[in-house]
Amino acid sequence: MFDVHCHLDFPAFDKDRKEVIETAFKENVKIITCAYGIESIEKTNKFLSAFKEDFNRKIFVSYGISPQEYDDEKIEQFVKILKKDADKIIAIGEVGLDYYWERDIEKRKLQRKNLEDLIKISEKLKKKLIIHSRGAENDILEILKEYNKKALLHCFSGSIKIAKKSKIDLGCVISIPTSVCYSKSKANLVKNLEIENLVTETDAPFLSPFPGQKTRNEPVNVKFSVKKISELKNLSYARADEIIENTVKKFFDI
Repeated sequence: MFDVHCHLDFPAFDKDRKEVIETAFKENVKIITCAYGIESIEKTNKFLSAFKEDFNRKIFVSYGISPQEYDDEKIEQFVKILKKDADKIIAIGEVGLDYYWERDIEKRKLQRKNLEDLIKISEKLKKKLIIHSRGAENDILEILKEYNKKALLHCFSGSIKIAKKSKIDLGCVISIPTSVCYSKSKANLVKNLEIENLVTETDAPFLSPFPGQKTRNEPVNVKFSVKKISELKNLSYARADEIIENTVKKFFDI
């Protein structure tokens, strides 16, 4: 079982980070934690170094940066770190476009340029891409098609049509968060896509599977996503878990 996207460096885990990871491992959950920005990368590497002997090959890391990071020096520094730490990371992401929070047309164009530059770097480094997209799914698909780049579409919130085109045209995988436990739109995605196209995430500490409760999400809760997907696909839990895990391993070559 895989949680392909969470943020274990976030302050919500400062008091019990190791225990949270150990709890996930007891349930056979492997983790990809996303370091999101320069400070996040430094913090993530610090705790991963401390836990290295205990967690080897069960926890992986990706390096991402916000689409709304427009500081050239910070982006340049991020790229230098990507190149220096290429052997440490399983993917570049989350990176992408966010039009929900950014309404300025010129800044949206800058987001596109930055994403295109990172796609080129991902090709040079031979790294997979984890895409953040909010209100920008059509543009994401257009850019990925232009560069013929398949990606993991993190916490996908686009239409079924775009999801299918991203799979058929590019071989992308769609990441289903724990909110599928109560979200009708996420459940509808699962119903309309082949399970072989799906992977699972928590986006922890966000998107708890327990609606109406202000509870911190954790990687172990990815099991609830698998359970919900198995029900929607009329499969056993074990079979759904097997298919999803195989998709993750194939996509990331692990």
